Amino acid sequence: MHANNGEALAGCRPNLLVNDVPASLRFYAEVLGFRVGWRWSGPLGRFLDADEPGRPDTAQVGRDKVLIIFTEKPGEHTTWLHLDVHSAVQVNELHREWTGRGAVIAEPPSLRAWGMYEMRLHDPDGNTLRVSSYPTDR
Repeated sequence: MHANNGEALAGCRPNLLVNDVPASLRFYAEVLGFRVGWRWSGPLGRFLDADEPGRPDTAQVGRDKVLIIFTEKPGEHTTWLHLDVHSAVQVNELHREWTGRGAVIAEPPSLRAWGMYEMRLHDPDGNTLRVSSYPTDR
């Protein structure tokens, strides 16, 4: 029996459907600063080593407490992820970091009508990332 403090759900790793896993890995790692966790090759039926050539069709990235899985599937992708940060200052810092690496911000940081300080951007597959916090200490 595992100690779970009465909690049934231990976390959530959204699975984004993407057209090109290597392109998504490059964007999330090089532009958004995520680290590449694992890469899976369906045709080979195994995980790829970190420096092994080969084309993954599923992979995972992470940054801080956020983990995202990519699965290659052609077609339109319209998932929205909401990334919470601790402060409005961090929203601004991520805005500077990501635009400095070439990210195109769809909506720059601003106070929204619903009371959150938020920015929005799109990944290469059209998935929307909302990054927000309560509006203190901007």
